[in-house]
Amino acid sequence: MKSLQQKILRLVLTVTLVLAAAVSVYKVWEFYTKSPWTRDARFSADIVAISPDVNGLITDVFVHDNQLVHKGDPLYAVDNHRYKQAVKQAKAEAAYYAAITAEKRREAARRTKLGGTALSHEMVEQALNDSLTSEHQLAKSLAAQYLAEIDLERTVIRAPADGWITNLRVYKGEFINRGSVSVALVKQQSFYVIAYLEETKFQGIKPGMQALITPLGSEHSLYGEVESFAAGVSNLNHLADIKGIAAVDSNLEWVRLAQRIPVRIRLNEEPGNQYPAGTTATVVFNQGDQIIANQSISLTAFFKRLREFG
Repeated sequence: MKSLQQKILRLVLTVTLVLAAAVSVYKVWEFYTKSPWTRDARFSADIVAISPDVNGLITDVFVHDNQLVHKGDPLYAVDNHRYKQAVKQAKAEAAYYAAITAEKRREAARRTKLGGTALSHEMVEQALNDSLTSEHQLAKSLAAQYLAEIDLERTVIRAPADGWITNLRVYKGEFINRGSVSVALVKQQSFYVIAYLEETKFQGIKPGMQALITPLGSEHSLYGEVESFAAGVSNLNHLADIKGIAAVDSNLEWVRLAQRIPVRIRLNEEPGNQYPAGTTATVVFNQGDQIIANQSISLTAFFKRLREFG
């Protein structure tokens, strides 16, 4: 009798352990495959490509790579001697046409006053036309002077916003062309995360949903919320051939890969350049209870960290 009870107890324990293991495996599998998360996420920021609006030799470089600058700070300067002379020339032409215009105005006023008794109507009209022409020439010269002054001012290239200089590729003595990108500026207070979420996990994602962001290889997590998501992704079957007919791929793989949809996440706290734009992270989206900051080490946290490895 005692032996039978021991066998039954062993059977019950075995079945209990097997069921507990099965439930645990199922929960892990469900947590890992069905919850909205992705390890394909990138930190990003607003990046300004800075290029000069003038041509010339670089005479000074005022910053170094990866330096934090503020809006209006000079970055580098282009030789301004030619542009100074252009301003002088434009001012001289404007002064010349101003004098001509004043003379033509006096002449037109004098002939108009004399009227048709002393002068013909044709001579009066000619004087008025000359005055109007000189005014147009004066306006044109003033516009040229304004453009020359703009070019002179823009020989000093300044930071368009607060941020970090990166990929600085300008050196004193080099010649630089107008419009050629010479340096990039990563704007401060503009960092966000783009999470590429599989379409099979996209259901339920909506603006305002909280997200837990764990940078790759980091013990520290950031928190944010879904700001928006893309309204479309590329469709290769949407391409057309040379005659305009849809070029549909005839191959359909046995294993179909889910499309990834970009989801933009606004960070609750600005991390600065601690996580540079382009670095990777794992993102877990909240479906139920709110994400609690400073979570303790637990089995759930372990699984979230495990996601970094695929």
